[in-house]
Amino acid sequence: MKQIIYILAVLLLTACYDDKGNYDYKQINILDVGLDEIYSVRVAGDTVITIQPRLSQSLQENKDNLEFMWLHSTTNSNFYTIKDCDTVCMTEELKFHVNPEDKALKYEHYFRLNVYDKLTGIEYPVNTMMKLVKPFDGAWVLLHSKDGQTELGSVEYIGENIVNTKDAYYQATGKHLQGKPLCLGRVFLQSSYYGSSKVQMFSVITDIPDEAGVYCQWRQFEKMDSLSRMVYSADAVDFAPDKVELIDGEGSRGGLMLANGKYYQTPAAMKMYEPARNKDNFGGDYYISLAAKVADVSLVYDRKGHRFGCLWHMNNSGGPDPILFDPVKENKVELGAIPQSTDNSTAADPNKLNPKHKVLYVGSGYNYNQSNASYSYAYAVATREQDSCIIYEFNAMGMSYGKNPSFSNYYRLSIPQGLDENSCFASSAAYSGIIFYSAGNTVYRLDFVQQGGKATPIYTHEGGKVTRMKFARTRNEQTGYENYEFDLARSLGVVFEMEDGTCDFVVLNLASTGSVGTDSEHYPAKQVYHEFGKITDVVFL
Repeated sequence: MKQIIYILAVLLLTACYDDKGNYDYKQINILDVGLDEIYSVRVAGDTVITIQPRLSQSLQENKDNLEFMWLHSTTNSNFYTIKDCDTVCMTEELKFHVNPEDKALKYEHYFRLNVYDKLTGIEYPVNTMMKLVKPFDGAWVLLHSKDGQTELGSVEYIGENIVNTKDAYYQATGKHLQGKPLCLGRVFLQSSYYGSSKVQMFSVITDIPDEAGVYCQWRQFEKMDSLSRMVYSADAVDFAPDKVELIDGEGSRGGLMLANGKYYQTPAAMKMYEPARNKDNFGGDYYISLAAKVADVSLVYDRKGHRFGCLWHMNNSGGPDPILFDPVKENKVELGAIPQSTDNSTAADPNKLNPKHKVLYVGSGYNYNQSNASYSYAYAVATREQDSCIIYEFNAMGMSYGKNPSFSNYYRLSIPQGLDENSCFASSAAYSGIIFYSAGNTVYRLDFVQQGGKATPIYTHEGGKVTRMKFARTRNEQTGYENYEFDLARSLGVVFEMEDGTCDFVVLNLASTGSVGTDSEHYPAKQVYHEFGKITDVVFL
């Protein structure tokens, strides 16, 4: 751990007496003051944080000769020039009160400890910094089942340490989840219903509707909402709560949910409803088997109709109330076909796929202009019998504002090594022309834009098989996650189901090339965590 040790040595010059020819030296008390450079503190509730400095003196055995003063600022550590610093205490140890519910709470605090030696008249100033960390912000959470018990595991990054907990929910609440694990999801919420106008929480879905819902990780997993209330009453009749398989709130403007072949969308306030379908271009029987959020667009695949579709969340202003829900106002946005455009690729029709094409994956892709998340691609992966792999490329801007082709490219490749219907896939905003897939216990990078495609293995686990892959973020998002020390859009979480029924969780922090990158200051680029139960889903908060 980095430390700051402030040592001040004073050389005392004594008088020289020519007539005696000797020198007389007077000893002076020398004080050493030590503080850590940074204190990372996980704040789970209203608390008082204590910092105890390390002190030693060359001549004094007690501290009666010392006076203490702690200065505080949220601006920077230059206490000689800043005007907004205040004195927080006059004691040796710092006691600093923190309430995470305070809306004005800052997460970086600068302190200066001034220690004054009354014997010598010398003051010793030492600076330090306190970083407050909300529980599970910037952490991986894993929904798994061990010996028939559903658990929420976690991998947290606190200061220089990684904390791996097998059941963080039980540790925080003293209770066990009762339902069968289904999925996890992160939806960035905007609703006063949850006690904040803008807050990150996450969804834990089990097959018990009153247990499933929105949870607040930094309030000791306080349950904020139930899935039984979240589904709009008119749609609850046909809703299958035990068959929810996906909740995706990446990108912006609302989120989506899949359950038993039905697609549900939500405004920012997490009221789920089944949107109307465009009768002219997306009617008939359907079964939505795959979906993904791409900026403010939902891209879906209808397995029964062999077609893609999309919905633009254009009417979300952050204001819909989750209780006072207006289905007429919200339901005016329809789920429809991929928009036609003269600039679209003509190599295939995304609204009428070849029935021999088996679509395996739909996901958000490369953000080619970071000034706007809507300048993003989305990818779909399909196989054609045993001879071909198809990559469909969509453009979120074309599916929303119509200024670009909605269906921008079509790539047909020979089947890459090991890729089949059991493969898992992942893609993110950080990689252009690249998706990642699994084959057995190996993760591959597929450069599909290269002629014929090129598959390169980037990681092979010791046994097991991949059952889940997910990037920490599918879009570029770094603010507030500095403690994680890696690019979220390049941080890939991979679940390996082992031969004994347990699961390993591996985090691969990748380079810009898509290979495993280099270690950060405190954390390894490749992280392996063993002996979870059967992992159903993971999410990065």
